[in-house]
Amino acid sequence: MATLLLIALVVAASAVVYILYIKLMRKSKLSVELLSVKDTDKDSQYDEITLQLVNTGTLQAEITNMTIWTTRASTLGDQNKWHAHTGWVFVNELDKTLNPSEIKEAKISGEDQISLTFSEYTYYRLEFQYSGSKNKFLSDWKVLNEYADLSDLLISFDSFNLTAYGFDGTIDDPNRAANNYKTNPDGDYQLTEDAYNYLPVLDEAELIPFYVGSKIVVFHSPNGNLSAQPLQQVFDRTADPFRAKKFFILGLAGSWGDEFPYGDWGLNLTFVYTDNSKDTYLLNHSYLGDWWYRANPGHECISAPYGLITEIDLGTQTDTPHSHIHTHTTRFYFDFYKYVKQIIFTDPGDDYAAPHLLSLTLR
Repeated sequence: MATLLLIALVVAASAVVYILYIKLMRKSKLSVELLSVKDTDKDSQYDEITLQLVNTGTLQAEITNMTIWTTRASTLGDQNKWHAHTGWVFVNELDKTLNPSEIKEAKISGEDQISLTFSEYTYYRLEFQYSGSKNKFLSDWKVLNEYADLSDLLISFDSFNLTAYGFDGTIDDPNRAANNYKTNPDGDYQLTEDAYNYLPVLDEAELIPFYVGSKIVVFHSPNGNLSAQPLQQVFDRTADPFRAKKFFILGLAGSWGDEFPYGDWGLNLTFVYTDNSKDTYLLNHSYLGDWWYRANPGHECISAPYGLITEIDLGTQTDTPHSHIHTHTTRFYFDFYKYVKQIIFTDPGDDYAAPHLLSLTLR
């Protein structure tokens, strides 16, 4: 009898242990990997994230209360600067439920969008609850920029005719044929009209193509005959915003640079993104000078020593007074995590510099 009772106790205990073991083993276990973050409407704010969800548990799991935490690299150690993006939901509601041993891709989106910039990394972490677990899922901090979908980032050169894009083209003095960029083949470079001209820019490894049209864009100056020129000219892509990394300019060396005071600026360059943020550059003698060498102090390019432009020696003009002239190439960087809608050139209106634009190129 004692033996039978002992066997019964062992069997009962084994059953209890088995039941407890099964209950402990039957649970949800999720892991999440971020695959990409996307700006779907080109407003320079990221509103869709693609995740890979994995349930290695034995119970079905349903994800709820999704939160995306973000912070800039400089504030990662300050919890008060962490931003909680709530209200993010699954694009397909069925994707928030995972069966045991299931792996799937799922997209989440939210109106509390996320901003990225190339000037400073943004870090993210995911937080959510899911059935079958008493604890919240909380990922480690990772760099969100590395997952940005940049599939439409411009990778080839896009150079365009300025006057075809609405720029007001002119020549310094319409009554003097000498005021143009037609030169004899005695300089380092010559510019061919209505064609692509391949020229060096700063430390770029390859030559940059610039399309030079038949007109020169010259900005306002109260000196000479340019007082009627517009103070502002705009490359407008509001209807078709784009993403690119670099912006190249051919020109800037213009008229009356010898009357352009040091410390002044002669042109304001502004990139306007679709979130209405801006990058602004005030162009001074680091970029601007007189296109006639002899009009500059020392009869040389006064901008070259600053190291912000590449001097393009064009030789002597084909027409009288056969002046030795030059121009500049230079480069600026876009915030390529955002979409550009406008590039604005603004003349201050009260200076005697008249910067020239010959061509603009994007990449």
